[in-house]
Amino acid sequence: MARANHPSDRTVAEAAWLYYVKGINQADIAKKLGLSRPTVITYLRLARERQIVGVKIAGEHFRVNEMADRLCETYGLTSAYVVPAGDSDMDSMLQVCDAAAHFLPDFVGPGETLGVSWGQTVSFVSERMPWWPVEGLVVRQLIGSLANPLLPTCESCTTEIARRMSGQCINLNAPAVCSDPALAQSLKAEPIIAEQLARLHDCTKAIYSLSPCTADTHVVQFNIATPADVAAYAERGAVGIIAGRFIDAGGAPVLGDLDDRMIGADQALMRDMAGLLVVSGVAKSNATRAALKGGYPSHLVIDEDLAATLI
Repeated sequence: MARANHPSDRTVAEAAWLYYVKGINQADIAKKLGLSRPTVITYLRLARERQIVGVKIAGEHFRVNEMADRLCETYGLTSAYVVPAGDSDMDSMLQVCDAAAHFLPDFVGPGETLGVSWGQTVSFVSERMPWWPVEGLVVRQLIGSLANPLLPTCESCTTEIARRMSGQCINLNAPAVCSDPALAQSLKAEPIIAEQLARLHDCTKAIYSLSPCTADTHVVQFNIATPADVAAYAERGAVGIIAGRFIDAGGAPVLGDLDDRMIGADQALMRDMAGLLVVSGVAKSNATRAALKGGYPSHLVIDEDLAATLI
């Protein structure tokens, strides 16, 4: 028999079944199993830690109704979830990521293909997702690989989201950016990579964040672009960046030298997917407004302060 401080999965699962499925309160579970109430509480915690149960908060409970409705009406969104502002910018971002993490399993359906972008926001979402299987889900990497495995890369975000939802993970086996346009074209013509890029059109849904077109943007931090590259795009009218691609204030693509060296989904493909945009911080208001005007996301998770600037 397992000791109380090292209970077996079977014992923990029995307590979880009685509590979450049968609706029996903790005191009655303790009597039924011959345990103390604190031990039952411990078992319920272990049930989550051991992934015996997955706890997911319904997305509608993150919604601030009036702001969300106005965002949907103004920008033609299917849904918007507005999270109350936190005590700091980081706190707000983490709360937005928590909300998006619990909404994501509702966003995708059985048999769908989800495209995943990259960056700190998407990484935080992936780490906060509940263990919530979605039958027949395929999860695809939207942009190629980055060299530093310590960064929140597209492949790490894709892998973790697929793992949390028991989906099939398909990484894009190519670099995100090449030093030479001719090399990028040659790689994209390779049969294996060409097929992976073609199959990105299978993505029915996508999750991504964005950044403003500034020198400290994530594409510079990840060595995809240089500050000079970003400045050149800004001179052409770019105000925002989605999945490494630049857009102007109306959401139209802004093209430049970097586009010829990148391997991954472009602006047109991103528009074809039903997108879940996860974003926080008023500094991203122009970029967010551009993405919304351009018709990129159909669903939005956002903090209250940023939402107020958009409506």
